[in-house]
Amino acid sequence: MHLGQRKIRSAGRSSGSIEITLPVPLQALEGVPCRINLRDGVRPEVVLQPDLSEAQTLFQTLWSHLRTGLRSVDDIGDFALSQFTVALLPVRFWQERPPLFYTDALLTLHGTGDERADALTRLLAGLGVGAAQALGFSGALGLGLGDALSFVATGRSAGWGAEFERGLAHRLYWGETAPAYTPLDEAFWQEAAPRLVHLTDVFWSWHTDPDRYDTDRERWYRALTAEMRYAPLPIS
Repeated sequence: MHLGQRKIRSAGRSSGSIEITLPVPLQALEGVPCRINLRDGVRPEVVLQPDLSEAQTLFQTLWSHLRTGLRSVDDIGDFALSQFTVALLPVRFWQERPPLFYTDALLTLHGTGDERADALTRLLAGLGVGAAQALGFSGALGLGLGDALSFVATGRSAGWGAEFERGLAHRLYWGETAPAYTPLDEAFWQEAAPRLVHLTDVFWSWHTDPDRYDTDRERWYRALTAEMRYAPLPIS
């Protein structure tokens, strides 16, 4: 993946240090230790290999939290990086293996504000789809359950188009009660466990009766369309 061209600058002639400006998509790598490799030859290359071990540790920690929350449903097993499509930067499309992005993990650990919240949402959505697949859900139901798990934890959408599943999960899950912890705390998932049983029961009912899933989706979208059609216009 070509990310542009940058010049190497001196940080001070007597300092012995040099600097290079990272492209915007790589700003999450600021402060990450890098191994520097020289590939010599006719066209020499200087390769920066970031140490992403703390990001992989966060993947494992969040998976462990999900495992705690879903334990009363079934055991989703140990975390396996091979079950995911792992990339440095977020991609828009993926196939069977759900995505995990290193920059999202770094932003979750060191970022702030909306950027950090969106990164955590994408992380939990990818891990949630992996957990759903471990429980036996595939296709739209796997995607929907993963997105729903992420949504009830962060209140944000991962942008994967599962509006119906997210809306239903929010109503079944918290209602008017806000969680006392954040999804980075294991206590959050311990508190969530009984509600996750209820949530996955609904998905199992759709798994065993696909026609019901289609009917419930169609009914939800009809109700949403009617609500939007008759909603009062804002007064400027």
